[in-house]
Amino acid sequence: MNEAATARPQGASISSGYWDEVYSTNPIYSKELTDETRAAIQAAAAWFGDLRGKTVIDLGCGAGASSLLLAEIGARVISVDASPVAIATLEQRCRELGIDTVRPVVCDAMTIDTLGPVDFVYGSMILHHLEPFPDFCRALRRVVRPGGRAFFWENNAASRLLVWFRENVVGKLWVPKYGDPHEFPLTPGEIDVLRTFFQVDIEIPRMDFLGLVSLYLLGGRLEKPLVAMDAWLYRHDIGRRYSYQQYVKLQG
Repeated sequence: MNEAATARPQGASISSGYWDEVYSTNPIYSKELTDETRAAIQAAAAWFGDLRGKTVIDLGCGAGASSLLLAEIGARVISVDASPVAIATLEQRCRELGIDTVRPVVCDAMTIDTLGPVDFVYGSMILHHLEPFPDFCRALRRVVRPGGRAFFWENNAASRLLVWFRENVVGKLWVPKYGDPHEFPLTPGEIDVLRTFFQVDIEIPRMDFLGLVSLYLLGGRLEKPLVAMDAWLYRHDIGRRYSYQQYVKLQG
């Protein structure tokens, strides 16, 4: 498993139409936090520090479960998504819950600098959708106050094996494909681009490698032993940097 090439395939970009369809056909999509998402938000909050009275952009907020938790912790949240359907869903939820510290906004990620300056930015599985990536990094740098921070829970293209599997097997025959059809995992080269704008720290929260075999190839079978093997690899720091999961922590 050698390190992946730094460049992603050309033409990858976020598709608001795709996500509008997702939210329209499944209105409860992303309304509830998974355990992994809750862990990511808690890790982000620890990275940010005291959120009381601070402004956080929740980038790619979806139906807003992460925004609501950030608001519960004490932040003022600007919830950003390219999907009007997702934003309308969050607006309705805020009205129903009587929440006034969340401001949902339909906005392209490339123009988030029009919403700042802000103290922090949080995003979950969003960076790998964005092209041209250097343009987004410039907008991100402009929107975060000097000394501010950002936190992104992302997938990881560091493993050539996983990238080959994604490009040659996923979406073919019986193997499912999840997510935006144009997305590509965040590459080491894109991490390097971030380093030109921020101090960057990468944290691998868990090993997510062998468990993917169960998810994609075996229809959920053998999940427990394969996940247990991933946990063993993680504890012994074997191949950890090739995990498909990573936290990207930025400081301005």
